[in-house]
Amino acid sequence: CPGPEITFRMKKPILHEVTCPHCQATQSEPEGVISTNCRSCGKYFKLGGKSGPRTVRAPKANREVFCVKCGAPNLVASSALSTQCIRCSHHLELGDKVVKGVQTGKLYAYDDVLFAEGCSFKGIEATGRRMEVRGKVFSKLRATEEIIATAGSNISGELHALTVRIERGATVKVQELECARLLVGGAVEISGTLTASEIILSDGAVFSGRLHIPGSKLTVEAGVNAQFDSIICDEITVEGQVKLGTSLAAEKIAVLKGGVLTSPTVRAGRIEVSPGGSLQARIEKYVPREAPKAPEPEAEAA
Repeated sequence: CPGPEITFRMKKPILHEVTCPHCQATQSEPEGVISTNCRSCGKYFKLGGKSGPRTVRAPKANREVFCVKCGAPNLVASSALSTQCIRCSHHLELGDKVVKGVQTGKLYAYDDVLFAEGCSFKGIEATGRRMEVRGKVFSKLRATEEIIATAGSNISGELHALTVRIERGATVKVQELECARLLVGGAVEISGTLTASEIILSDGAVFSGRLHIPGSKLTVEAGVNAQFDSIICDEITVEGQVKLGTSLAAEKIAVLKGGVLTSPTVRAGRIEVSPGGSLQARIEKYVPREAPKAPEPEAEAA
């Protein structure tokens, strides 16, 4: 004989309303669903299995940093503390850095670096965006923007930056200094190469050595008493006192009121001495420097 009839009743799911993060349309979905497709725009979105409208997290803020070694651009999170170049695998420290105590390792920072008062940094090389030295540094410093030596600081090694500022009371003795603009109010001694488009010596500056900077402009402000072995530059303006051991050669020499320029020999395309200024030198015939010749085109093969 036939058995008893069995009836199955499906429990109705509990529905809740969700909002599409793409088009903001609303629709009903069973509770516990973790993802779905929008019935309005058709796009897929996740729900996370929670009831109520799905909130969309804001995308993480990123920034582009350029490798200081190879120059490759790298996209990293703004909150990242370090990264590795995608091209050359060079390691970069992100965020501002403060160097304290005695340190001897390399420092490849991307943002600002402060060498704190009382520190002694003896790493082979250090990089950064804006570098301020208040302690002692014996290293090769490379900054993408500016290097500042404050009063009481002491720097040895090399300096490379767009702007180098040496404040009154700072002592800098380097083998090489390369920048676009050099502002000197402290003591500077360069035993090797100096490359700069503009040099300004202000009150308190002490500069020793020779200046071989053809194509560059040199300004010696009032209150400066500077001595040089020799100077070769494009233009020199003297408001303070300048004494040379051998010679001065420039396209233009200007001695302003209160300025004193003393040199055994001077060669210049143009010399201007303002009332109240003094030029004490033997003026020799000026021979303009020859512009570098363009390479001759190679002969085409027959």
